[in-house]
Amino acid sequence: MPQIFLYYRKAPMIIDDVKIPDYSLSQSIEFIKPIAFSNISSINKFQFANLRGFNPTGGAFNLRLSSARLWGLLSDGNPLSVTSLGRLVSTTENNKDKFEVLSNTSKNFKLLNRLSRDLGLSPTLNEISRLLNNNLENKSLRKLKNIILDIRLHKSNISNSMEEKFIESKDLKLQMSGIKIEVEESKESLLAAIKLLESRLDLFRV
Repeated sequence: MPQIFLYYRKAPMIIDDVKIPDYSLSQSIEFIKPIAFSNISSINKFQFANLRGFNPTGGAFNLRLSSARLWGLLSDGNPLSVTSLGRLVSTTENNKDKFEVLSNTSKNFKLLNRLSRDLGLSPTLNEISRLLNNNLENKSLRKLKNIILDIRLHKSNISNSMEEKFIESKDLKLQMSGIKIEVEESKESLLAAIKLLESRLDLFRV
């Protein structure tokens, strides 16, 4: 009986026959950072556990290890190494590129993205449970909620960086119903362009 209990504790979440990470992508990136920032090409699993301060045979370490592998940040087998994706998201200094990679990586789990799309802004555990065919414990549901909020954060950061890039562009173009207006970047010129666009819309009775 104790052996069965320990195996259960170490096993990742399985929903609709798909293994789901127990830890979010952001948490998994933090987990691999000690070797992602080093020159170590590979490391023994037990050495890595000691480096992170975990028991190498304990569930806490193995669930984190499994999650990092499911996200594609660590290789399978032992010794293990950080993948090219793991190094990219851990070391890149370009936030826009980093958030875009994070969001695209999250898309590998369609179920998580469906939940992110269909659930409310701050979903309860009962709301998450109702959208699943599995009966999960509250602990697993809390982890799912954390992953969903993390995915939304990545998408939100992409949207913000795209808006900043739009505002920072040297030229701004407004197009609508055949109307094309080009203005130089400035708050005053933007307001003037909007006024001009409104007058054009009145002229065309839009």
